[in-house]
Amino acid sequence: MDLQLHPPEFVTVPTTNDAEIASYANAFFPHAAGFTIHGGVFTSNVTNNLATPASTQPFDFRTIRFGDINLMKEMRLNHRFNVVDRQNRRAGVRRIYTAKIRREPELVTVAIYEGNGHEEKWQQHVAQYESIRHPNILQLYGLVQTRTLRAMIFHDELIPYAQFLHRFQHSPILTAYIIGYCSMEWVEAMHYISSVSTDAVKDFLDFSHGHQTLWIRRTTGELCVDLVQEPEMNAEPPWWSYAAQIHLEDVSLDDPNAETAIISSVDEYDYHEICYSPPIAQFRTFGVSTHLMVRRGAMIFRVDSQHGTLLSITEPLDVGRKQKLRWEHHGGIGEVLPSSWIRYHSGQALPSCYLTLSTSRSRAQKSWLAQANYILSQCRQLSDLEAADYVCVDSMGFSLRCVPNTNNPDVPEGYLFVCPPEHFQTGRSMFRWPQCPAYWSLDASGTVRLSAEEARILGFPTLHLESVLLGQSWDNVVYEGLRRFHHGKGFNPDSQEAAIQLGYPLYELATCCMNCDAVVPLPYHDVESLTGEECDFSDVARCQELGHYL
Repeated sequence: MDLQLHPPEFVTVPTTNDAEIASYANAFFPHAAGFTIHGGVFTSNVTNNLATPASTQPFDFRTIRFGDINLMKEMRLNHRFNVVDRQNRRAGVRRIYTAKIRREPELVTVAIYEGNGHEEKWQQHVAQYESIRHPNILQLYGLVQTRTLRAMIFHDELIPYAQFLHRFQHSPILTAYIIGYCSMEWVEAMHYISSVSTDAVKDFLDFSHGHQTLWIRRTTGELCVDLVQEPEMNAEPPWWSYAAQIHLEDVSLDDPNAETAIISSVDEYDYHEICYSPPIAQFRTFGVSTHLMVRRGAMIFRVDSQHGTLLSITEPLDVGRKQKLRWEHHGGIGEVLPSSWIRYHSGQALPSCYLTLSTSRSRAQKSWLAQANYILSQCRQLSDLEAADYVCVDSMGFSLRCVPNTNNPDVPEGYLFVCPPEHFQTGRSMFRWPQCPAYWSLDASGTVRLSAEEARILGFPTLHLESVLLGQSWDNVVYEGLRRFHHGKGFNPDSQEAAIQLGYPLYELATCCMNCDAVVPLPYHDVESLTGEECDFSDVARCQELGHYL
């Protein structure tokens, strides 16, 4: 066969078959056989019209060209991955945008990953989103991969939950309603997530125990849980599981008559349920003297933060459902003796013991909300204080801790004896720390008690006591919402009509409230921990004032 020389030809081979691609590599006449070529110089230019396979990319989602995405608005400030290398290159970030995809009618939400570690972080997040699908969890729509960034596209235009809630801050009733129906949707999402067994989702549940990133679909108002934590947009949903679950299909929040529709459709029990739970209610914990004697029952206190004092404005309210007193032990394993005292060996990990004197928190708080405006209208100091300065206290906590002896780090051989909870009760409904709640002894029987000074000299840990009052408070906006809600239901807000109708026990204004000068205020200090274990032992004067040491 004699071939003439011709200008180089360009051969285009359209294919998506990897095996076929390999057969063309370095081949001038692929699959040819049985002929010989003599002379000539030949040039082969083979162009494969194909896309590089993305073996790591899930095929269940669309691949979106980055040029087809029109970024319209950034949702938040940049969130760093905390990945910074030694060359000080930029840290990895995840940015959230509202965007529009070319030829698509609806707006979407885009998360763009850039900087150090962005590809690894993107792959981790894709693994989370592709493992679940639920109406109240962000739903992945498509993926973007370029040489310098990665992105994910989610269905719907999303707005941060806090931003959505802020739009309705003018209406405490709409705010409560939003929290109520979002509670229902959050619970449904959590139930679904907990039923999924993937490691990626389990990691999310472990990591997001305290806070989660929440979004709202702009078109429907529905809640969407993000599987990626964005600290600047976190909310506190775990408490929502206690709230009422309500959702009215025919209510438009932008309707001028939305409040009226909600009042007519939501019953009083559900509305009080929502208001009694965080985030509408704020937990408050006050450290008080260990010498204080208290009566079991819910009480309303006026808080004077300027002077650090509490003043009761109602008599203790018996709301029933009394809980049996019992110690909760952390750290040590004790032995209950026939005398009901609890014995710990000094060679073991020493315990922290907690005892809570509580009423039915739910019933106490809801009873208060049903008649709060009546009680506050009767209090002569209302004009001088914000409503948030009134706290419904429903529990008192007692804690006993062992503080290491700085003079002797080696604990000697001995035993710690802790009294039974019944020793705290001094009357039918009266409680306080007993004269000897705990002591050290060198013998296992505990017959010979060491004084606090003797125990200190021998090197035993110091026994530290704390007493706290626990309750909740609400700001003026919440009380105004209650007033409007009760009025819309036909009740006089400045009366106890609603509480009577709902069968709640009635708070009584304390006689001392009319003559505050005749009452000695109760000193307190704010405590951050709900358990009351807050003292760091550094403020000796405070410990002495509140009687923290035996």
